[in-house]
Amino acid sequence: MATPDAVTDAPPESAAPKQRQRSGKYSGRLLLRMPATLHEELARASDRDGVSLNQFITGVLASSVGWRREDGGATFEPNTRSRRIAILLAVNLVLVGMAAVAAIAFLVAAWLS
Repeated sequence: MATPDAVTDAPPESAAPKQRQRSGKYSGRLLLRMPATLHEELARASDRDGVSLNQFITGVLASSVGWRREDGGATFEPNTRSRRIAILLAVNLVLVGMAAVAAIAFLVAAWLS
C-alpha cells in the first residue's frame, strides 16, 4: 500500500519518459533479428535487383528516412523499374518478331496460290 509521502514524491504523470543516452559514436554495424520469412523475401528482392542483401537493406532504410550520403552521392533506389522495362521491351520484341514471321508466311502462302 502506498503511503501519502510516496504519492507526493512520485513524478507527475505528464513527465516525459527518460530517454536513453547514446554514446555518439556509431560503428556502422548493426545486429538485427527478423523473421526468417522476411529475411527470405529481402534476399529475393536483393537478387532481383542484382545487389547484395546488405546493400539492398541499407538502401531501403536510407530511402525510408530520406538519408543522403555525406559525399553527395545519391541514395540507393531499387532497380525494379528498369528491370520491368527491360522485360517489357523483350516481350515486345518477341511479339513483333512473331508478327513479322506470320506476315511473311501469309505473303509466301498468297504468292504460291
